[in-house]
Amino acid sequence: MTNLEGFFKPKSIAVIGASRKEGSLGWVFFNKLQHFGYNGKIFPVNPQATEINNLPCYPAVEEIPEVPELAVILVKKELAIEAVESCGKKGIKNIIMITAGFREIGGEGITREAQLLEVLGKYGMRMIGPNCMGIINTDPEVKLNASFSPTEPFPGNVAFVSQSGALGVAVLEMSKMLRLGFSLFISEGNKADLIDSDFLEFLATHDKTEVIALYLESIEDTGRFRKVISQLSRQKPVIVLKAGSSESGAQAASSHTGALASSDRATDALFQQCGLLRVHTIENMFHLALAFSNQPCPKGNRVAVITNAGGPAILATDAVERYGLSMAQLSEKTKEQLRKLLPEEASVRNPVDMIASANETTYQNTLQQVLKDPNVDAVIIIIVRPPVNTTPEIIAEKFKEILQKKPDKPIFVVLMAKKDEVSGLPIFHELKLPVYSYPEAAAYSLAAMLKYQQQRQKPVSKIRKYSVERRSLNHIFVSAEMERREHLRTMEILSLLQAYDFPLAAGTLVQSAAEAMEFYQKIKQPLVLKIEAEDILHKSDSGGVKVNLKSPEEIETAFELIMQNAHKIVSPQKIAGIFAQEMISGQYELALGMKRDPNYGPMIMVGLGGIFIEIFNDVSFRIAPLSENDSREMIREIKAFRILEGFRGKPPIDLEVISESLLKLSQLSLDWPQISELDLNPFMVDPDRKNCKIVDVRIRISLK
Repeated sequence: MTNLEGFFKPKSIAVIGASRKEGSLGWVFFNKLQHFGYNGKIFPVNPQATEINNLPCYPAVEEIPEVPELAVILVKKELAIEAVESCGKKGIKNIIMITAGFREIGGEGITREAQLLEVLGKYGMRMIGPNCMGIINTDPEVKLNASFSPTEPFPGNVAFVSQSGALGVAVLEMSKMLRLGFSLFISEGNKADLIDSDFLEFLATHDKTEVIALYLESIEDTGRFRKVISQLSRQKPVIVLKAGSSESGAQAASSHTGALASSDRATDALFQQCGLLRVHTIENMFHLALAFSNQPCPKGNRVAVITNAGGPAILATDAVERYGLSMAQLSEKTKEQLRKLLPEEASVRNPVDMIASANETTYQNTLQQVLKDPNVDAVIIIIVRPPVNTTPEIIAEKFKEILQKKPDKPIFVVLMAKKDEVSGLPIFHELKLPVYSYPEAAAYSLAAMLKYQQQRQKPVSKIRKYSVERRSLNHIFVSAEMERREHLRTMEILSLLQAYDFPLAAGTLVQSAAEAMEFYQKIKQPLVLKIEAEDILHKSDSGGVKVNLKSPEEIETAFELIMQNAHKIVSPQKIAGIFAQEMISGQYELALGMKRDPNYGPMIMVGLGGIFIEIFNDVSFRIAPLSENDSREMIREIKAFRILEGFRGKPPIDLEVISESLLKLSQLSLDWPQISELDLNPFMVDPDRKNCKIVDVRIRISLK
């Protein structure tokens, strides 16, 4: 693990490019560093000055009387590499490169960044940036503001890591309005050297950080990221806003899986497996950060709503159920106590509507009773301003006594008023009660907390390893490469899948109707005939498939018709024959598949199959390698799961054979990086395991 203490707790800092010129970047940065209260030594470096802000200024790094622990570089891009070289010669090991003009501008900037990395490697230095805004550490023992952000954050327990400096500035400003405090702020910039995984490893053991929020545009070294984040997310909640979720254009894909497997779906799959909480807006990132930084996670999904107005309570009820939570059923004892406390017109059922006459004592007593109820896991308190007989500040004061006992159930406040009228916000912040403007945000945040709690409590699942004799299969890919074929032939596919013991429908390649009839006599099952020819991928659409053939006459007629249709599309030389296969009559059709994402690796898919796969888009993805938990979760995520587990008296499908096939597909995709796309569709599934068989397979490879 990279030691980053020298960045976030440096005993001394050299500021290369510090300036006396008011308004310049060097002036702004230097003043921020001083005025934030940094308690270490500061060495400004500028050949044009002898003193800056009453501190001696040095003409060059070499002139500093000691070796600073950290150097911040703010000089012009043309001087940046020379400055790093000077730091290396001085023995400085930690660099923050604020200067822009590197990879982000392309062309010469790419070359400049490569030269920068070469110098860093030469002297064993580590760097944040370039093209970054800097870092902030609010720890009172450090008080480091090594940034040029116009806003200084409140101290808190949230670490924010941002790939975008400009977005970081906006987040810091919004956090002040919401009174959300930060432990650390890290602007990554180009991530030329130190990357997300380095910072996440550091944050895992940072005792002032309890919640982590990330803004990402790219992920470097996804294998390491996955390993680091999987461990970290079991210790601390990690909220991620990943940009670039839209697809600017669909690329041509020969498989159904390829058509469905977007890069954003790969991101979702990876984050799901790692236990990350993905949000799609800055607003939602703040909602979750407020929740996790202030309140304990709920132990269950039962939510009580306390309100002084009926309409918002209905909205809260809708939101609670929409996000997968449930409205708590209050005990008779609780309802009896509430009847004694509330007016006759009030509702003592959940949501508890105290009506508009509710004052601070009413809120206090009602909250006390609801928190005692063993059927309640979390509470949302709605205050519609202005309450008739009180104010939000007075209500908050009344909550102090309750909160001093540190209830183990999360409490959220919904204060429905204009943002500039939310005068009760500071005291709610002091009480560590997150405040939201609308009930939907509170319900969304509670649901995320419950999801995180459930993910963290799951036992770590093993990755099953299947024994496969791979050397005997190499020739399949060698032949395809030599012949420059992008798609494996049916018999090659069968050999490959049989080695992994996939449940396959019996089949063989035939050259005549007579051979097909011979196979029919052997298996004593109705046949399916499929054309086997290069350049005919979607066989049904080309008249290349005939099903449920039960007699020699039907087989002969079908064979001739398939051949006639094929000759209309491709030359005879491209026709390898017809694949004769047993007719499978499983209850439902599923699809399993894989697409190799350039950033994340093999994306494994399961979903409703057959001809409906792209119509209903009922699919779930994960990134290989899959654990046993992953494969089972994938099956449960698709809408068709309700049918698979048994519906309206029908027996459940054998789900274990599906799970095992997903695990085998995961291993196969990692064993053979040549495979770019793979479809197992349809996979006929049935309550009887022996009737669960893969009927059709398509494998595409990447040629060197």
